[in-house]
Formats: sequence, C-alpha cells, structure tokens
Amino acid sequence: MNKRYDWYKDMVDSALSEYFKPAGDGADGLREAMRYSLLAGGKRLRPVLCLEFCRVCGTDPIQALGAACGVEMLHTYSLIHDDLPCMDNDDERRGKPSSHKKFGEATAVLAGDCLQAEAFSAVCASAIGEADKARCVRELALAAGSSGICGGQYTDLSGERPSVSGLTATDLRKTASLMGAACAMGASAAGSEEKAVDAARSFGIQLGMAFQVRDDMLDKDGFLPLLGEKQCLTLIGRYTDAALSALEAFGDTLFLRELAAELTDRVT
Repeated sequence: MNKRYDWYKDMVDSALSEYFKPAGDGADGLREAMRYSLLAGGKRLRPVLCLEFCRVCGTDPIQALGAACGVEMLHTYSLIHDDLPCMDNDDERRGKPSSHKKFGEATAVLAGDCLQAEAFSAVCASAIGEADKARCVRELALAAGSSGICGGQYTDLSGERPSVSGLTATDLRKTASLMGAACAMGASAAGSEEKAVDAARSFGIQLGMAFQVRDDMLDKDGFLPLLGEKQCLTLIGRYTDAALSALEAFGDTLFLRELAAELTDRVT
C-alpha cells in the first residue's frame, strides 16, 4: 500500500508545485502566500483517494490529477481560513507559522479566497470530458458551501454546548463532505455511472467520520470527552464498517481497505 500511496503523493506534489509561480504582475506576494500553504506538506489524503477511485473505476489515475489538485487546493483554503484569528485562531499549521502569522491577516484571507477559486479552475483544466468535469465541479461546490465546509465551520463556531448529534452534524460538513467529494470526483473523472459515484462518495463520507473521531481521540477533544474511549472506538468501527460496505460496488479495493485500517488505527 505504501508504495502506491507514495506514488500518488509524489504525483500530486509535483503537479501542485507547478501552480502559482511568480508572474511579475504585482500579485506575486499573493502567489507566494498560496504556495506557502499549498506546499507545506501534509498527507495529501484527499487527492490520493481521488486518484485511487479513478483507478478502481477502470481508468488511468492520471486522468483525475486535475481534480485531485483541485481537492487539495480547496482543502488548503479551508485550513488557511480555519487558522484565522476570527475562526480557530491558530498560530501554527504543520509545525510552521500559519498563513496569517507569516503574511498578515488580509493576505491570508485573500490566499484562501484565491485557492478556492483556483480549485475549480484546476478541475476545469483537467483532461477529462466536459460532462465529467461538470460532475466534479458540482461535487466540489457542494463540499465547500453551506452544506459542506463553510456550514460546518459556522456550526463549529456557534458556541453551543457540544453534543454527540451536534458534533456529528458539524463533522459531516467540515471533514467528511470533502473526503466524500474527493472519492466521488475520482469516480466521476473515470466516467463512472452515478451508482458508482454514489458508492465512492459514501465510502469517503464514512471514512471521513471515522477519521475525525480518531482525530478527536488523539487530540483529547470533540467526541472523546462526550463518549469516552471505548464508545469512540465502537463509533470508529461502525463508520469504518459502513465505509468498507460501500466498496462492494468495486473490484480491486485492497488499497482502500488497507488505507482505511491504517487511518482509523493511527496513533499520530
């Protein structure tokens, strides 16, 4: 599994490094801020899922590279904005100063705004059919808007007393929606029928929830103080089982099954 994961990650990192180079038009400071966050590292989990679902749907994963880059740009935008003083107010991201600490708050806001726009541009420039591009754009838009990341961040900032149902609703939007979109975009890039796209999306959403509960256990917040360790592990198992059930619609899913186990059992 690790060899294929590394291959996908290297493919994505190489492609992302070609975006937003200096152009000498007065906006290079903005491009520098965008590249700073986009190339700061990370697992590249969402683009990896996008590429792998393109493969399991019978198409060369390179066909989904534009979509995969778009997913990572949108994810990076969300991280930049999450870190802002008016949001989660985090000074560091992946061991480095967060964007607003490095470049100032106004530039960080613009870098996030621009990355969201460029995410759709990357999908539209990809080497897939127009109908499949439209499906990918729709998936990404739904994951970004009020029923996705933005809506999830809003409810996260509501200040209401945390509850299991409230956290679930927030995490479905803030974390699981984009993971589901990444998987669905990979299937769409392969020209798959809607039944396969729906199954891919379901896998990503359920895996995203399992991933978030594990995050909460590691960070000792979120679900952990509400449910305790034993019930959190039960919840992770339930979400993981639901994710794996969605894979029955596909053929060679060993990589995805091993990846799901590794993500939900991780200790960092």
